[in-house]
Amino acid sequence: KRNHDWISQGIRRRKMRKIQKMCAALLAGVMTVGTFAPSVFADEAAKELTDEQVINVRTTAFGNNYDVQDMGWRWMMAACYEGLYRDVADENGDEFILAGAESVDISDDGTVYTYHLREDAKWSDGVPVTAHDYEYGWKRLLNPDYAYDYASFIYNVVGAEEYNSGEGSADDVMAVAVDDYTFEVTLKVADPTFESKLVATPLYPTREDLAEAAGDNWGKDWTLCVYNGPFCMTDMVVDNKMVWTKNAEYWDAENVHLDTINWYIVAQESTAATMFENGELDQYQPTGDYAIKFEKEAEEGKYQYMVTDYPGTIGLRFNFINGGTSGLMSNVKIRKAISYSIDREEMIDAVYGRYNPAYSYVAPAITFNGSSYRSQVGEVIEDEYNEYVGDPDKIVALFQEGLDELGVETPIEDITLTYLTSGSTTEVQAEREYIQQSLEETLGLTVELSVAGDNSLFIADRNEGNYDFFLGGWYSDYNDPLDFLYTNYTDAYGMSFGGYSNTDYDALADQLVGETDMDKRLDIYKQMEQILLLDDCAFAPIYYATKQVLLQNWVKDYRTSSFGASAEFIWTYIDGKNQ
Repeated sequence: KRNHDWISQGIRRRKMRKIQKMCAALLAGVMTVGTFAPSVFADEAAKELTDEQVINVRTTAFGNNYDVQDMGWRWMMAACYEGLYRDVADENGDEFILAGAESVDISDDGTVYTYHLREDAKWSDGVPVTAHDYEYGWKRLLNPDYAYDYASFIYNVVGAEEYNSGEGSADDVMAVAVDDYTFEVTLKVADPTFESKLVATPLYPTREDLAEAAGDNWGKDWTLCVYNGPFCMTDMVVDNKMVWTKNAEYWDAENVHLDTINWYIVAQESTAATMFENGELDQYQPTGDYAIKFEKEAEEGKYQYMVTDYPGTIGLRFNFINGGTSGLMSNVKIRKAISYSIDREEMIDAVYGRYNPAYSYVAPAITFNGSSYRSQVGEVIEDEYNEYVGDPDKIVALFQEGLDELGVETPIEDITLTYLTSGSTTEVQAEREYIQQSLEETLGLTVELSVAGDNSLFIADRNEGNYDFFLGGWYSDYNDPLDFLYTNYTDAYGMSFGGYSNTDYDALADQLVGETDMDKRLDIYKQMEQILLLDDCAFAPIYYATKQVLLQNWVKDYRTSSFGASAEFIWTYIDGKNQ
């Protein structure tokens, strides 16, 4: 039995997660497509707000990339800018709503999308937002001179991949302004994931006149930016404070109630917690012991506490490049023995104090065809995991079977595995110590920590194959299982996923091209996860990401988002702070 000093209040949190899981099953997030029709103030009298409409929030760092096509600073970009759609979540999950467009016509064969833009949409300098801004933004994304990472998002657009690869021209790309307020996109084949990608900032409009005039400074100097979203960035003190103010030119400014959002960099968790307790912060995302403390106080009514699923899954990636420094990672039984040596529930309680245990790859926040994907296909490895977890003898026997299959006669106690890691925060240190201790105590071998000094050194060691396993995962860019599953397609992401390759897995992914039958897509997704996790154990899922947000009781109608602005203040208002 493990004796971890950092385990505390685990039973209560475990019960809470089970309750949350039950609630999630009943209220599975549904991504719907509708019109942008906020109903914040059902009572007209509520519009007579007496509080100053200012909110103070904390972050740990500011970004330095203001180019929407570069997806650099998404949580800011999606609040100050707007695309054809906006993703705004409520208690029922993410809602996918038309924003920059008022309506869309889709051809019978699913290949032509015609967006009718809002004629009252303007940039913050008063210039109308037109279809030409969308055409320029999309073609800028594909321009090979800029080498944007997310250009592949729209490779299914006619002429897009050819232009991006240098084999075609911008004129051949069928994402065009038919007139000032009609934007037409023609796909090569029908794609049920296409609209899900349109909340991503790389597909937002961009002003050609300003971007071209700025040249190399575009995206680097925030003072050159104009905005078409509900807020504008109006001030920044580097490494200290950033200010957003209401965009008076925003087409729905009437329903944007905050006048000012002050972002403060507060590096120390203890300082942020104290500021929140003192009312100096109105919104705060706690971690570790602070999350436990404030959750209890929220239960007593002192604060509001939101916990939502977030589309990320973290776990162990194994070395498929060369079998790892131990030479053992080529065996699936050894990989499974490593995976099942880690008690998900215990690790979450011991290290994080948040998140949910993971037994699959695609996160619960992802929906498919109108309901939770996970609720439709279940948890892939949970049954097999439960057969092993907490039974060291059985796990050791599985590891030994793997050694026998490899013809390795070295006793387990003489084996050393290399765990590649980086970072120096308290949580990261506890994370790697927990994994190291779990494997050593369960399997009786040695786990050597290879701690890279920075991210570039980590990447260098990873790409060279100087490891057996590392902790990694995926945070999805759009709401479809494919965004998770495609990461394991051969050579799709290089060494980021351990060099995994499986021809059967790739063949299933290829079958999805042009497939519009949702039942068939669901079956293919399910088969891909089975291969990835059960047949190959190419990834050992440990936790599903969640988002914890504390709010003062005077903060009303705060929203979040899985694929847009992670902090969504579009309809937020302050009421009761001065009481």
